[in-house]
Amino acid sequence: MLPTAGQFKKDVCECPLRYVLSDELVRCATQLAYAGGDQLSVCLDLVRVPTHSVWVEWAEAPRRQALTEIPALEVQSRDGAQRAGALVKAARDCRSGHIRTFWSMRDNLAYLSPIVTDFNLDDAPPAHRPDGSTAWRGDVVLKMEHDAAIDELLAHLRFHFDDEWAAYYLARCQSADIKQQVVRASLAGVAFDAPMLMAFFLLLGATKALPRHIVGHERLNRARQQAGRAPLLEHIEIAAPLQAARVTGPAAGGGSPRSHARLHHVRGHIVRRGATVYWRSPHLRGSARLGSVRSRTVALSLAGPRSAPESRSPRFTLH
Repeated sequence: MLPTAGQFKKDVCECPLRYVLSDELVRCATQLAYAGGDQLSVCLDLVRVPTHSVWVEWAEAPRRQALTEIPALEVQSRDGAQRAGALVKAARDCRSGHIRTFWSMRDNLAYLSPIVTDFNLDDAPPAHRPDGSTAWRGDVVLKMEHDAAIDELLAHLRFHFDDEWAAYYLARCQSADIKQQVVRASLAGVAFDAPMLMAFFLLLGATKALPRHIVGHERLNRARQQAGRAPLLEHIEIAAPLQAARVTGPAAGGGSPRSHARLHHVRGHIVRRGATVYWRSPHLRGSARLGSVRSRTVALSLAGPRSAPESRSPRFTLH
């Protein structure tokens, strides 16, 4: 029997932590994950999965929008999906583990990806080579040779088919062309998830950086249980530390020598100094007659990493 989303109901219900991300935080984490320059790979020593079992849920539309705005990526990601979620199982060190990806369509049914993502933030994950290895049972490594920073992050990830799905495709996909299509389509549904999750965990580790609201359903669940319905799960709603800067009303005062300069978007960036990450928000720049822009810098103070590089201060450029 092939694995389905329903088989993981118990795992999700028993997660000690369940997070639901705001749309703005989804965009923020996606931008951070695929920023230009040195980007997230330089801060991987600060990333920790918060506990051994975590559920993270988000809306797909804002994430898909953020991905399409990153020119380096060719996004073919779960078109038509409404919401998505990831069940992250971490080892004791909270630095390695695996990710199962889920999503829902307009029919409100939950679907499970046949691909499992392994991660190891200290080294490359060990190869997944089960007994009776075949062309469908083994690791896939993704590379982005024209972007060294993203490529360095991808080196910590491995993708492989669930064993049952590997056997299913082995029996049905005989030609190399069909196999290539299945592999590419399956990877497209999960390839962008792990970097976004690592960016979220980086932000989550910062002291008081993300506003949180615990959502309980005690009274509602009592009524649901009396009616014979399944209880709703408690979770923590997480908002973004920074809202995107917006153009406000007309600015007072004269113009500038470049009064007709085109209003344009200035990419945000992150600067790391030791265990502190400084976030300069993305903002708009242009003619003062079109409005003024508010922006600010947020310091994300994290627990000191093991053997943190004290002298390095790389810059992340966010698309």
